Formats: sequence, C-alpha cells, structure tokens
Amino acid sequence: DMGMEKFFDIKCRYSGRIPNVVVLVATVRALKMHGGGPAVVAGKPLDKEYTEENLDLLRAGIENMLHHIKTARKFGIPVVVAVNQFFTDTEAELELVRKAAVEEGGAEAAVVSTHWELGGAGAVDLAKAVVEAAEKPSQFQFLYDLNLSIKEKIEAIAREVYGADGVDYLPEAEARIEDYTRLGFDKLPICMAKTHL
Repeated sequence: DMGMEKFFDIKCRYSGRIPNVVVLVATVRALKMHGGGPAVVAGKPLDKEYTEENLDLLRAGIENMLHHIKTARKFGIPVVVAVNQFFTDTEAELELVRKAAVEEGGAEAAVVSTHWELGGAGAVDLAKAVVEAAEKPSQFQFLYDLNLSIKEKIEAIAREVYGADGVDYLPEAEARIEDYTRLGFDKLPICMAKTHL
C-alpha cells in the first residue's frame, strides 16, 4: 500500500503522468500466508496449508488483497487482479480469490494467469482485461492537497491507507514537524517510512 501511495502522491504529482490501471498481483499461497499460514522457508518443504485446499485460511488472507484494492480505488484508478496460479491451487481457491476481488473489492476483473507454465499464452486473458480496464474512464485524485499541514498529510495517509483512528506524535517528532514547517517544507508531499509492524 505504501509503495502505491508514494507512487501516486509523489511520482504522479511531479511527473504529471497518471496510470490508467493498477495491476495487483496475488497468489493463493501469499494470501494464505497473510491469513495466518506458517512461514515459507527456503529449502524447507511447503506445509500442507499451502499444498492442500484450505478455504478458511485463504478467506482470512483475502482481507489483505481487498485492502490493497480499496487503497488503489481511493485514487480513482481501476484495478485488475492478476491471480498467478500454481499447480497446488484448486479451482475452489482460485474462484474464491476471483469472486472476492470483483464482488467485494470492486476490482474491474480478476484473471488467473498461468504464464509461469505457458509463457505469454498463459497471460493473454490477463492482458485483455488490463487493456479493457485501462480504456475505461477514471477519475484520478490525490490522497491529500499539498496546501495541508504536515500533520494533516500524515494523518490522511494513516487514516486512508492504514485505517488508523489518528496519530500520536512524540515530542521529537513534534519538534521536527515545526522545523520542517518553519523551513518551508510543509508544502511538499509526505514520504512516510514504516516498518512491517
């Protein structure tokens, strides 16, 4: 989410270029991990949660995908979900992801892609969906206005991208915000760094 927000609010703002579509890549395995599945460790065989159908675990992880779709849609850009299929994915799992992306998330399309197996032929349907979504009219908008204060920009990102109720500032952060405002940096976009926590 943060990378997408930075791209839209900083790169698009200064380049004057706006994308026609967001392609969000998802895999059943990654969504299961987001749903609380065990860690995938290089060199270790995959746990059965990833090699056998587990719709409950997948359903829990789909919330992460829905959040990403929602974030992209806040900017007014259509979303296509590319569901990269692996041989362990079941039809029921793929259908759950496709259905949730479109019906719950509001994606224009969610298309299973098998390019890892079939090369370009495995991504033709995805490419068609991306072209179709890109040709739709969009109403791009930035998350915040540059004339807002630094705190208002931070709070807009925290609320709209992360779902926070608000932001608490340490005294050191308060002092830095005052410094940046005094120096005239308050009219710049915010590049917010975060940890995985």
